[in-house]
Amino acid sequence: MVKDAEIQMRKRNMKIFPTYKKLAWDYLFFYTINFLFLTQVKGINPADVVLIEAFYALFGIIMQIPAVFIVEFLGRKNSIIFGNIVNCLYMVVVMFSKNLFNLIIAEMMSSLAFAIKETAEPSLLNESIPKAKSKDKIFAKINEKGAAGYYFINAVTKVLAGWLYQINAYIPMILSLATTVLVTIISAFFIEPVNKKKINYKEISISSNIKEIESSLKFILKSERLKSLLLYCSLIAGLFCALDIYEVSLLEELNISSGIMGMIFAGLGIISSFSSKKQEEFHQKYKNKSLAIIGFLITISCMLSGIIGVFSNEVRYLIIFIIIMYIVRYIINSIYYNLTEKYLRNFANEKIDTKIYTVKNFLKSIVSAIIGIFASFLLDRMNTSYCMIILGVVSTVLLLFIVKYMKKRVGLKPEDYSEDERKYDELKETVKL
Repeated sequence: MVKDAEIQMRKRNMKIFPTYKKLAWDYLFFYTINFLFLTQVKGINPADVVLIEAFYALFGIIMQIPAVFIVEFLGRKNSIIFGNIVNCLYMVVVMFSKNLFNLIIAEMMSSLAFAIKETAEPSLLNESIPKAKSKDKIFAKINEKGAAGYYFINAVTKVLAGWLYQINAYIPMILSLATTVLVTIISAFFIEPVNKKKINYKEISISSNIKEIESSLKFILKSERLKSLLLYCSLIAGLFCALDIYEVSLLEELNISSGIMGMIFAGLGIISSFSSKKQEEFHQKYKNKSLAIIGFLITISCMLSGIIGVFSNEVRYLIIFIIIMYIVRYIINSIYYNLTEKYLRNFANEKIDTKIYTVKNFLKSIVSAIIGIFASFLLDRMNTSYCMIILGVVSTVLLLFIVKYMKKRVGLKPEDYSEDERKYDELKETVKL
């Protein structure tokens, strides 16, 4: 009976997860028009919009602490449901916000929701896949399917959002809320993959939980491989946060309408949908150089977008080359997420996987906050084009140091890693990164 229940759990979770991720990875109907909604409807200064993103990252640092306790206490499934409910409340607060303070409160809620979801979701999938040598490939395949679907649906909703925004700015926001409610309902159909002992509330000890988490964190911070990956992921994630605002801001400065903007980002979403399926092919071709190539393509495309943007007001056809730079960014973006999630879960079992994702989110939030504040500072003083040039140059220099640090720590054969590095390896035998 126990075996049958486990098989049913694995089948259902692996079947639902791609559909869930298609709708739940991020807010649909929201991005692209969110910048316009906040600046045009709510009257928020563009630099303050970037600052709000920085607040999201700052709250993300704080929220990792309650998030890990929530996941440990509620379990993976219930934590995902809870995170989605908080996301619903976030959308309501944004729609009814009256000032910058309301929006900062909303960002605190969103950061808690995603701190929980980004820890619980990959862990739920990881623990739903049977232990086998091919587990990392199955994980990547399911993730790819969900990501590809998300990019396509996101592309369609961006077009709709852009045009619906012109009719009434609140229509895309209401649709985004409705989608988040649907996602919450879907998440209720997951089955908890990790059977926990019945909780005896008299025996609950916060100090023992803290010791367990502390032990896991010591392992993660001692692991040269994980430290390298986490530093890399933090820089790239922070850069993405700034670029999500800068790319829209640049097109707005070039007088591109919300409808056209929606079509542009929809096209980029469709490209991401197709390219996300090429993650394994990309990895097989470039092996341990994959992350370095991804990083430099992102930083250089950011820099070139800014350089081209400087001249685009006078020479309008140059906007085409900005779109080409955005295409490069979105292709790489879709490959990056699937690849790094796969790398991080290698050598990880149920005892350590949630902690790895939590530390990743924690460091990502710190770096995103720093980059967000820096990006806001720049945007308050100069045009977006110059901001992108500076951000591209700085991030390229930082990436050079990180890639050099990673060189002898990531991409080795499994047997070349120490026993300590593979302490939590399920099979003690894993494919090369």
